[in-house]
Order: sequence, then structure tokens, then C-alpha cells
Amino acid sequence: MSTSHDHIDQLTTLGRAKGFLGREFLTWIWYIAETSRERLKLPVDSRDLEVDLWVDDRLVLEGTAAMSHQNVMKGGDPSHSREAAASLSTGKTVRELKLGLRVKDGGEYSAILGCDDLNPRSLKLPSPEPQEGQDGEKKSAASLPLAERLQATATFAGILDALFARFLDTRVAPEWEKTVLSDMREWIKQRQNKQDSGTLH
Repeated sequence: MSTSHDHIDQLTTLGRAKGFLGREFLTWIWYIAETSRERLKLPVDSRDLEVDLWVDDRLVLEGTAAMSHQNVMKGGDPSHSREAAASLSTGKTVRELKLGLRVKDGGEYSAILGCDDLNPRSLKLPSPEPQEGQDGEKKSAASLPLAERLQATATFAGILDALFARFLDTRVAPEWEKTVLSDMREWIKQRQNKQDSGTLH
């Protein structure tokens, strides 16, 4: 029988694991968001959700060396900037990003994720469906009802957990070095080549 002490140990272990792998996970998310040609299918609460991912308007890259310089990019589309491509090519990884995602038939979410704990901040939930007024016209609802907000928050947390689980499965698989890591390096190289040719904005 598990005790509260066991539960605390499990949470602590999970936190350390996420902290250790956080940079690789966020960089992998960026790679997946840019290279996947189909929606991701993720198991969440006994459902298979179809999800599109993108890096939104905040991206922080940092080297692993002590006192390493950070590149903080905000606004617009920072993941496609020349600065982002140059930072990746010098070996920097993602310290923080704003993740956007769209669930098929479920709306759009966004949140800021940091590599230390991966806890979502500034979580934005899907906009509520317009309500029909007395005059028959559609009017925007002020916010989701509490129960729907809780469900939407749980859905986002489930998607994030499913993404992390997929990353872990990929990270420990034998083909990580030869296939996935090689593909990520090629992705970084292609971004650098685009920068050099002036095609990145």
C-alpha cells in the first residue's frame, strides 16, 4: 500500500526527471511542431485527441555552460527568426517557450513552459462558444463556465503529459541517436542554411 511519503517521493522523482530532460523535451517539441506533417494523435483520458502544435510568441534559448548567454525572443514568430536559427546552430537549447496547440473539435490552447519544471504558466483556454441572445444574434460569452474551465485545464495537462511520455519513449529508444537525433541535427542545419541564404524572416 502506497503512503503519502511514497507519493511525495514519486512527485519529487518526476520533478527531477522533468528538470533534467526539460531542455531536450522543449527543443524536441519545437522540432516536432515544425516537421510533423500530420496532427499528433495523443491518448488523453481514454480518448485519442488529434493535436496541432506550434511555438507561439515567446522563445528563450540558452547554452548549457555556466553563465551562458540567453537569447530571449518575444512577439511575432520568434521560432522562425534568424536569431533562433543561429542560436540552435551554436548548440543552444530551449529554456522556455510559449506552446500553442489546437485540438481537433476542441479549440486552441497556449501556455508558457519552462525547462526547470514544465509547469504551464499563463494558460489560455479555448474561447467559449458564442451564445444566442434574446434577439437571436450570436454574442460572445464572457468566459467558460467553471466546470468547463476545469475540464479544459485537465485536457491541456493530459496533452502535456502525453507529449512528455512520447518524448521519453523516443528518448530511451535504441534509434534515438541514429535516427531522431540525426534528424534533429539535419533540421538545425537546414534552418542555418535558410538563414545564410536569407530566406528566414
